[in-house]
Amino acid sequence: MSNPLTSSRPLPFEQGPPRFDVGLAPIELQDWLMPDDQALWVGPKNELMDAESDAVFASITGSMPGQIEAAELVSSACGNSFDPGEPPLFAASRLVSDDLVLMEMRDGAWTNTALCLCSPTFFSAHDAIGKSLFGLHRPVPGGDPGLGGRISRVFSLLRDELVLERHNWTVQWSDARYTPDGTPLRQAARVAGLVEAKDALHVRVERQTIRRLPETGAVLFTIRIRLYKLADLLAEQTLAATFQQAWQEASPDVRAYKKWESLERHVAALLEDYAANP
Repeated sequence: MSNPLTSSRPLPFEQGPPRFDVGLAPIELQDWLMPDDQALWVGPKNELMDAESDAVFASITGSMPGQIEAAELVSSACGNSFDPGEPPLFAASRLVSDDLVLMEMRDGAWTNTALCLCSPTFFSAHDAIGKSLFGLHRPVPGGDPGLGGRISRVFSLLRDELVLERHNWTVQWSDARYTPDGTPLRQAARVAGLVEAKDALHVRVERQTIRRLPETGAVLFTIRIRLYKLADLLAEQTLAATFQQAWQEASPDVRAYKKWESLERHVAALLEDYAANP
């Protein structure tokens, strides 16, 4: 499901390779969840939630007040009510394309207490539930305690009515949004011919926001996925140049963490093709 290319598209590779830093910037409160430019995903997302509710949602004891406050904020932002018969965070997630992750202070650490994860970039709700920021960032180069500690400080200092936003990116094989495990995609890329790269390679962009919930003091972390067919981006000379530079300048630890090894020959073939036929 590739997105239309528009002048407002967020393409973080234009700022260089993926970076493991906080990189958060404030946005206007009214721009938090609306307009939802990925609203076409809401229908398929609801179907996934109906079919795989136990896989995409998880919570721990004591999270209900934070879930309710988060659901009420999401409902107010998008102008729709949520089903009171479902867990609040799960019900609120039905209203937007974004995944919703509730973080609360537990035993001195910001901890994931509830989440609905329908567009995961190679991890699952049950991988994340109950983990602290340090545990969640442990696989990231420099993530524990470095990045985890910096994000924890941001969470603790977050003011009411302030929304912070960041973007990151990777490349994946296929246009799938629900990807709790990247292994099947990497295996498919390894055996695929180069001719398949033009349709299969996609740039996956995560738009992340954080917002403090004033009543409970919890933090709501949101994730919106945008997918762009790489071949479409490379058809624009400026984007082709910036993508090639970002891809080639990515450090070995970034490439290893992103597990790009299975995609290297495909990306190289596309870049060569567009260099020869700009």
